[in-house]
Amino acid sequence: MALALFFNACADDENVKLSDYPINIDPGTIGDTTYIPITPVITGFNEPVDIHFGYDQQLYIADKNNDRIVQLNLAGGIVSYSNFILRPKKITQDRNFDLLVIASVIDTIPPNVLDTVDVVYRFKLQPNGGTLSGVAPTIAFRSNQPTPIPGDHGSFTGISTFQDNYYLVTRSGNNNSSPIDPDNAIFKIDRFDNTIPVPERLSGFEVEGQGLLSLQQISGITTFTYSNTDLIYIQKSSNAAFKVQWCIYDDIDEIYTAKFEPSSGVDLLRNGLLIEPADITLDQFNNIYIIDSYKDSLYKFNSLGKLKSESFGGEGISPTQFSNPLGVAFFNRTLYICDTGNNRILRFILSTDNN
Repeated sequence: MALALFFNACADDENVKLSDYPINIDPGTIGDTTYIPITPVITGFNEPVDIHFGYDQQLYIADKNNDRIVQLNLAGGIVSYSNFILRPKKITQDRNFDLLVIASVIDTIPPNVLDTVDVVYRFKLQPNGGTLSGVAPTIAFRSNQPTPIPGDHGSFTGISTFQDNYYLVTRSGNNNSSPIDPDNAIFKIDRFDNTIPVPERLSGFEVEGQGLLSLQQISGITTFTYSNTDLIYIQKSSNAAFKVQWCIYDDIDEIYTAKFEPSSGVDLLRNGLLIEPADITLDQFNNIYIIDSYKDSLYKFNSLGKLKSESFGGEGISPTQFSNPLGVAFFNRTLYICDTGNNRILRFILSTDNN
């Protein structure tokens, strides 16, 4: 009910700016940045697990336990809801304004056993004000792994688009002995969702191990507006040598390599700094924002991998605290955080967004 009341109040004025909301909480200064909370917080969700700011300048929330995507305007006003979509968990949007959503479907395993598997849905939104209302999504990508045992398969854990509308999907799981199709993988899908004969797997990554580009419990991925190759991924496994890795593509060898080596001493690779990074986003200066669900904190790194904000947040229910935060997005000096455990979206104006 609180969500509906707040949305209705905001939806009447499409020109409301975030800065128009009263700020009645003392700001916190972390490193070079002051985070100013915007009130009221947006509530009424049932486990919001991801938030994405789209090219259409709309916000999209994966409202997982309500089985829907919520579309908001910049003021936080409701624009539309999707139809039923089972347990959505990750969202991105391409430059055609198509929304790509990782969610679940009920599948049947022979001889007649039901199982839940992850897929990528595509919502084709109309440009210039398209909404989710009445849009029937199609399945754009699904894992082709055989699943003889219910639940014994990898899960899709992250999604992000390139400049050319190709997109990446990360998958994580425990079955990595197959040389052909191990669970841990980063897939690249073309803008036509073509996966025939098999989806492309990015090269240069280890499915396990302690290497620079090992994949262990990948939890998120992001790409850059200027590139069709570079990416940053995060992972939660306690066995992972690095929780974050910035990857660049070597055109000569046609393989991904790490931008930073441990010997460089960059904070981004610092052991023990992050415990369970859950989501990652970038600003226009390629500053990196990572939300850690275990530490209930946000971390900011600059484009050289230097830590700019030791931590921000902490467990609690105040407008400057989090409980198991799982999503983060950025636009125009405003940071949006899915405070999942508290079933709300928090917003902060940043005093600076430079390096």
